[in-house]
Amino acid sequence: MKKVFGLAMGLTCLVASVGAYATTTPTGNLIVKGTISPAACNISIGAGGIIDYGTIRAAELSSTNFNPREERTTALSVNCGHTPARFGLTVTDLRAGTKVAGILGAGYTEAQNYGLGAPGGRRTGGYSVTLRNLSSGAVALAPIVRSSTASGWFAGDGKVSQAPSQHSWRSGSVIAPAAISQLNGVIAVRAVINRASALDLTGNVALDGHATLVLNYI
Repeated sequence: MKKVFGLAMGLTCLVASVGAYATTTPTGNLIVKGTISPAACNISIGAGGIIDYGTIRAAELSSTNFNPREERTTALSVNCGHTPARFGLTVTDLRAGTKVAGILGAGYTEAQNYGLGAPGGRRTGGYSVTLRNLSSGAVALAPIVRSSTASGWFAGDGKVSQAPSQHSWRSGSVIAPAAISQLNGVIAVRAVINRASALDLTGNVALDGHATLVLNYI
């Protein structure tokens, strides 16, 4: 989790000599130091952040069409103690080079398509990540997103685009991050397996998706 640490200021103070009591070193140093610390937020993902599709039989897979699997979910929580903070979430796909273009279908962009690995150079498939049921205490939150940290915010649908996109949440009609001390929600994952004809099914094929989630203070 990225945090912004510290503020330190230094001042040099000229000390004037007075009359006959002047010293041979008429200058001194005054240093003003301190640290302004942001809220200490922690992120937690249920089941250790693992979405397990278990064993998928090769005979279940179509050789000519992509093979969508059922959606699976896990809990997401962020705790900032008693200090409300405005923060956003960026997600980086560590298997981005293995995704299958167009595998998620209509309603998704390639920025929302995460790779599932490519054992033996054959791409296994892709998956989507969606944020749902966001709340802070009894207050429901709505997802918002921006294409980069230098861009403006707009209303989102919960689908998570990869970095440099940044995701956050609002509590009212104004499309801007809400200052909250706790966030609860659900991460929904929907995997789609490549066509069986594109896979090497002479042995086991592991689904190997891996992404990192990073909190950024705004």
